[in-house]
Amino acid sequence: MHTSADLHAAARRNRPLAALPEADRERLLPNLEPVELALRETLHEANRPIRHVHFVLRGVVSLVTTLEGGAIVETGMVGDEGMVGLPVFLGAATSPMTAFCQVPGPALRMDADALRGAARDSAALVGILHRYTQAFLTQLSQSVACNRMHALRERCARWLLMTHDRAGADEFPITHEFLSQMLGVRRAGVTEVLRELRAAGLVRSRQGWLAIVDRPGLEAASCACYRIIRAEYDRLVG
Repeated sequence: MHTSADLHAAARRNRPLAALPEADRERLLPNLEPVELALRETLHEANRPIRHVHFVLRGVVSLVTTLEGGAIVETGMVGDEGMVGLPVFLGAATSPMTAFCQVPGPALRMDADALRGAARDSAALVGILHRYTQAFLTQLSQSVACNRMHALRERCARWLLMTHDRAGADEFPITHEFLSQMLGVRRAGVTEVLRELRAAGLVRSRQGWLAIVDRPGLEAASCACYRIIRAEYDRLVG
């Protein structure tokens, strides 16, 4: 059983919730349910009603688009800097994207209707979610530019850094096949880049897992897109 003190502490581990005034966060607590997100768990499906939103406390949720022919490409990721189910806040009931858990971890789940009601009652919640929306749009647009202009090594380093920021640990589950899907490239290309990063002493991998060994070195291997995205989250969400 989770006590009120547990919920208070958990809410402060999500950056938008932590940014709320105490009174506004207090009003949300009865509607927040602690859950553990499991690897590959689906939080909402494409073009299906979004029943709940999730404030991630630790871990990574991927938003993916399925293309004609069945190929899957990641379009965005969410960790403790945000909320899964942003379309609900923006007035939509569905999304063309699927959200699933990429790195397991705890989250606070909230009924979609409860979020809509809370947004009507709290200008502070609306304000922080608007700022989060702007930061998330920066992530999406910067990632599009990065995927178009930058080499796979830089793109892979950016993705690993963004995942590391949200995973809450230096090691997290990842396979070459999954990473190639998220980056929208051939698996052979990802295998070659990871081999280079291992040879440089930046990462270490074992079956189905990858560990960040040299964080500064990985940042140096990344393009400026990672720093732009992170700075915008820090500026707008805190």
